[in-house]
Amino acid sequence: MKKRVPKISYDKESRVLSIEVKLAKSVDSDIHGNLVLDYDAKGDIARINLYTFSIDAFKESTQALKDFSRNLHGVIASV
Repeated sequence: MKKRVPKISYDKESRVLSIEVKLAKSVDSDIHGNLVLDYDAKGDIARINLYTFSIDAFKESTQALKDFSRNLHGVIASV
């Protein structure tokens, strides 16, 4: 059986990042701050939605993590 790759979409205007884990109807949801998990009838996660998600802030955070890991690597190498 072919494994389905999650579908990721971003609505820049509403700032919602959606990850469709599986093609299924949502029958229940859990809300944790700006994170919403949608479940199918079997109780499996069907969709993950991140509200007020900023691609620009994510890119900045990603760059900061890359810089930190490069600096950390240099510190560990010198010990």
